[in-house]
Formats: sequence, C-alpha cells, structure tokens
Amino acid sequence: MKGQHLIVDAYDCRAELLNNPDELKTLMLDTLRELELEILLACFHSFSPQGVTGIIAISTSHFSIHTWPEYGYAAFDLYTCSPQDTWPVLKKFLRKIGAGRATAIEIERGMERKISPIYSKEPHPRLTASRRPGNAWDMKILKEIKNGGHHILYQGSSERNDILLVEAKDLRLYLNEEFQFSSLDERHYHEALVLPAMELAKSRKRVLILGGGDGLAVREVIKYHDVVHIDLVEIDPMIIKLAANEPAFVDVNEGSLKDNRLQMHIMDAKQYLLGEMKGYDVIIIDFPDPVDPETSLLYTKELYEHVGRHLNPEGIIACQATSPGDNPRVYWSIAKTLQAAGFKTEAFYSVVPSFGMWGFHMAQRGNFVKKWPKISVHHEAIEANVEPLFHLPPKFHPPNTGLIINSRNNLKLHELYQQEMGNI
Repeated sequence: MKGQHLIVDAYDCRAELLNNPDELKTLMLDTLRELELEILLACFHSFSPQGVTGIIAISTSHFSIHTWPEYGYAAFDLYTCSPQDTWPVLKKFLRKIGAGRATAIEIERGMERKISPIYSKEPHPRLTASRRPGNAWDMKILKEIKNGGHHILYQGSSERNDILLVEAKDLRLYLNEEFQFSSLDERHYHEALVLPAMELAKSRKRVLILGGGDGLAVREVIKYHDVVHIDLVEIDPMIIKLAANEPAFVDVNEGSLKDNRLQMHIMDAKQYLLGEMKGYDVIIIDFPDPVDPETSLLYTKELYEHVGRHLNPEGIIACQATSPGDNPRVYWSIAKTLQAAGFKTEAFYSVVPSFGMWGFHMAQRGNFVKKWPKISVHHEAIEANVEPLFHLPPKFHPPNTGLIINSRNNLKLHELYQQEMGNI
C-alpha cells in the first residue's frame, strides 16, 4: 500500500517550453521511461493564449503538469507505487525545463502516511527562524557545504544566532542553519527594497534602516550623494562585525558600513523607536518574516505608529513583506496593518532568482502619484523603469477574506504565517 507522491512547484522555467505541449510530453515520457515505469496513455491540452495541461497515466498511478508560461511557472506531480526513489530523475526533468528554483513536498502514501519536506533550493534571504516546506533540501545543501571543502569564513554563535559565513561559488550567510542570502542574486532583493523609495522621496537627507546589519541595504542608500545621515539599527553585533570586517563580506556590501554618513545602533528596533530623534525622510524596514510571536511584534500597528512618529511629513517607508505567492494573507495583512496605522500603501514585488517572487510595501501619509520615477543611480538587477514592479499579476491580488490587523492585543500574524506555510 506504500507509494511516493512528489508535488512540485517550479519557477523561472523556460517560457517557450512551458507553452509547448509536444515537447513537454516528450520530456515527461522520457522521465518515466528512465524510471522504467509502464506508460498507459498520455493526454495534453494547450490553452489560448498560453499554458499547457497534461497527464500521463502509468500502471502505478500518474504524472501530471499544468503551466503558466507568462510567469515561468509549472506545477506538476508524480505519484507512483514503484519502490525506487524517483527524485534523482525528477531533478533532471527540472533542469531540462530550465527551472531556476523549485520547491517540493514528498508525501508517503499508504499505511505509514506522513508529510515530509524534501526540496527547496533556497528560502527567503531575510528569513531567520522559519521552517518552510522543503527545508530538508536546504539542510542537505548546508551539510554538503560544511563537508565539501568550501571556505568557511566564520562559524560561531552570538546571543541570538548561530552564524555560518561560507564561500562556495558565491558568498552565503546562514543564521540558525537558515539560508539568508547569496551574493549571486541578493541585489534583486535589496535594490527593489531600497531604490524605488529613495527615488520617490521628496528629500533623502536622513534615512533610517531597521534591520539589515549585513550592510546590503546601506550599500544601496549610499549611492545617493544627497544623503546626509543614515541610522542603522541591528540587534546582533556579530552580524555587524562580520559585515564590516570580513573581506569577502565587505566586497559584497562594498564597504558600506564604513561610510562616514552612517551611524550604527546595536539594539532592538522596538526600543530604538521609543526614543526621541530628528525625523527621517526615508525609512527602510528589513525585518525577518513574522514566524513567531517575537518577530510578529515587528509587524504591529503600534510599531508602525512609532515608525510614523519619526517620519517627516512627506517621508516614505519601504518594508519587506514576505512572499505574496507563499503567504498572500500575511502579505496583504501587513498592508492592512500599515493602513490601520494611518498610512496609504502601494504593493510591489521583485523576482529574486533563488527565491521566486518576493513582496514589499511602500507607505506614506498622502496618496501616491501613479507616475513612478526612474532609477537615477547605478543598478544591476532591477530595471530603471520600476513601474512594472507595482503591477502585481492578478493571481497575487488581495484575497477576499482572512486578512487581519496585527497588533499587540491581537498578535496573530505569526499564526497566519504558520497556517499558510502548512505548519499548523
């Protein structure tokens, strides 16, 4: 009665292939033949203007796929009662369709049924505490890195984190065994987080960054010569120490933590916001995801009200807001919470190659203009015209139900997050 069921989401695939039913059929049939599974019949259908759905019946169950070429996304699953491990061959299929990132869940079917995560290339670059589906694959990569002769630049513990900084083909940072960023593509995240807000701001003289001790958001801010002062608030001093002094890390953040306009504050951001200070023109919020009560407190109506207390009248806020695909209710609840704190909001996103679509919110007290300025400083990942980032695809629009205002008296965002991740 035992069976193996792999349910896979593949991202950044070759759009032309995802729109070709004949080629997809051939690749899927080749995969099944390599597994020596008996093929019974195959049926594939093309949609107009794009997209393919297909299913192949095999004697031990099925192999099916559905594609969205316009997003480079394919959803497929393979269920078989055959005893062999199908995953190595399925990874070949992922490479053939050009998947840049994939997540999968393995379900053992039958009498000893259980759900276990098996694959995710990498989770969100800011995540420090969650256990996402597929984390077991991340753990496997981490184990191979530790045992594979790669250059470990630092391995140790601070009061808050177990830290691993390693050079493989890229520079990688792990906190508590959770992948934080890759130097190959982190700019897709940090440029999107910082540059649109900096361009939209009527003044950029004073900037506050909450979180971001790696110096990567600071790197983007200091590109603007009219910035006079930056305050960076980071709770973990060891992250600051590594980002400021480890040569490979300094290469990635371009020595941003040495900029003479920067003042660093090693403390809890919630405490920092209780103080008195001169107002800011731009506030960048780069907190980890709301995975537990502690991090959920970083996304409350009260915290955003404290942020607003230090924002100049025409100031701009930009904050990371989780994935609108993986966590739509969390993503839009963050917007709703910002609105409850008195802000107008605009949703936007970036596609980080290692992580898929990632969401942000911009906030200010007044209404937003609908003509977005172009990026005026050096940039490598996002386009100069940022307007497309503010047009989320329809399937990522707000859900009709299930949104909350997160507050200290109704601290529910972490529960919503865990629900959407399938952990409760």
